[in-house]
Amino acid sequence: MDLLKDNKRFSFKLDGAEGFSVAHTVHTEQTEDLLSTMYEFEGGLRITNVAKKYGNFGAYEWVNYIENIGNEPTGIISELFDCDITLPIEHEEPYRGVAYMPDTKTATKIYAPAGSSGTRFEFSCEIDELRGHWPKNHILPGQSKHYATSGGRSSNNEHAPFFNIHKNGKGYIFAIGWTGQWNCDITRDTDTVTVKTKIEDTNFRVLPGEKFRTSSVVLLPYEGDFIDSQNIWRRLVKNHFSLIGKDGRDEHGPLCAGLWGGLETNSCLDKIKNIKEQALPFEYIWMDAGWYGDSSPSPDEYEGDWAQHTGNWNPSKVTHPDGLCDVSRAVHEAEMKYLLWLEPERVRSNVPIATEHPEYFLKEGGGDPNNYLLDLGNEKAWNYCFEMLCTMIEKLGIDCYRQDFNFEPLGYWRTNDTDDRRGISEIKHINGMYRLWDALLEKFPHLIIDNCASGGRRIDIETLRRSIPLWRSDLQCPANYDIEGTQNHTLGFSMWMPYSGTGSGRLYDEYRIRSAYSPAMTTNYFFSDKEKYDNMEGKYSFIKKYTQEYLRVRPYLSEDFYPLTELSVKNDSWCAYQFHRPSQDDGIVQLFRRENSPYECATLSLRGLCAENEYIFTDADGGEFAASGKDILENGLEFVINKKRCAKLYFYRKVK
Repeated sequence: MDLLKDNKRFSFKLDGAEGFSVAHTVHTEQTEDLLSTMYEFEGGLRITNVAKKYGNFGAYEWVNYIENIGNEPTGIISELFDCDITLPIEHEEPYRGVAYMPDTKTATKIYAPAGSSGTRFEFSCEIDELRGHWPKNHILPGQSKHYATSGGRSSNNEHAPFFNIHKNGKGYIFAIGWTGQWNCDITRDTDTVTVKTKIEDTNFRVLPGEKFRTSSVVLLPYEGDFIDSQNIWRRLVKNHFSLIGKDGRDEHGPLCAGLWGGLETNSCLDKIKNIKEQALPFEYIWMDAGWYGDSSPSPDEYEGDWAQHTGNWNPSKVTHPDGLCDVSRAVHEAEMKYLLWLEPERVRSNVPIATEHPEYFLKEGGGDPNNYLLDLGNEKAWNYCFEMLCTMIEKLGIDCYRQDFNFEPLGYWRTNDTDDRRGISEIKHINGMYRLWDALLEKFPHLIIDNCASGGRRIDIETLRRSIPLWRSDLQCPANYDIEGTQNHTLGFSMWMPYSGTGSGRLYDEYRIRSAYSPAMTTNYFFSDKEKYDNMEGKYSFIKKYTQEYLRVRPYLSEDFYPLTELSVKNDSWCAYQFHRPSQDDGIVQLFRRENSPYECATLSLRGLCAENEYIFTDADGGEFAASGKDILENGLEFVINKKRCAKLYFYRKVK
């Protein structure tokens, strides 16, 4: 199968008629791995489909560019499915309502992860969860399944824009590249599966001179079981999409020490000084919200008036008299890098930019009437945002720009659309967002962008190619948050992306911090001025021990991932997973016996090992043992944890 040979990978209607039935001309340009197909219609409508093949993975990507090269508005484009393809799949007879249900082991399954919702289920897929008599994520011939995000953020609540359609050792992984309101329909026939994806509500004319892109899709056909296919996907994203380790940027996700931005400058400087003097191996100082506008100092995020100043990106003269320059200087003199939080798209109605330039904002969309949306589809608003960010990055030497987005934009977009331009406000905003990030990354080749949206509510293949979600869930916000949720998140997020980040909370607890090990990690031991900074010798010792252990673990966390237990929200279970580095045939195993688990041992089926090799397993807490790859692969490996609520970590390597 070569999708570059099929020049119709999308569909649409033009003034109510099937788009490709309307008279048009076609121009193509093709190389071995790239196909550009231009469709031109009478009146000036031009649609260019750019398709790319990742030959070493057998994966495909395409996106549509729509423009009007004429002098009058085009006809109405509607029902625009940027992906509309029918793919071969193993034959399956329709279910005819007999007494015995089809065998679930050979069913066609759709792995569709949940979005971010502040729960233990984020980015998980309960593939065999029943709805009536039949698993809701199994699809029978003649059935269709519908998926969508909500509120205009791409991985918000119900669904994230990633899918794996699997049957009997073959299938397709695909991702929708749209950081707004996407939809997906999957239909099963006896020998095929049809995938249709789109921006949810499109019904628009294109104005003269107007040009924009719509949603993209990445498609990976594969052979192998579900877990193997997800590791192929992880490698594809790591090698061809993620910026981590490329173009002079950091080799790994960062290890950060978090500081609340509302802390007074002197408090920040003291904490940075202590980190340096204690030789704690942090790579970044993460300064969160609260540092800006006319806000007063606040000891942590739960106090102060800082939230009412969102959109005024001048550092508070009361909290930071030197405008954060002395904080940035201290960070860099301590040989660390500087991460700073901003939220440029959401602006409070009372801040100066909102009153001075009301034309920059969309103001009606439901929810809080004092929240305005900066219209990134407005050229003047875009220029203001870009120039403001560039000034801050240059002045403060920002190494990682953290962009948050704490409300739902869909209502703002739709309220500002006319009936013959439905979808345009959203399309132009998302185009502006991509353009903004691309321009920042081009201007600052060292820069990392941290993608946050109330946690992980804006994760899709387009944001993954430009950023890393360092705070993948707002479940982590409380100082003593539900740490088993983070274990579950590792089981979920790791299936779909090689890089994401967690927070440790503020408790000095081995079980907790080992649960937080992820490709990037933030600790909040220094975050607040309300914490008790007593017994600091013991606390510094704890921080140093486990941050050093984390740095030893981190290289494995973007390698192949194998869940060793199923996801459970119960605390009477174990949670376990493995990361394997094929290039060196080594890896780690992480084990968590939860608080109410009655089980002291578990035999786990490790993967990725070579049957011909012997392996040494080293317990991070002391001791080691040897085991043969053949025995492990055939019989599993038994692990013992004698204590409840205990985390164990094993490193393994092949015997040379």
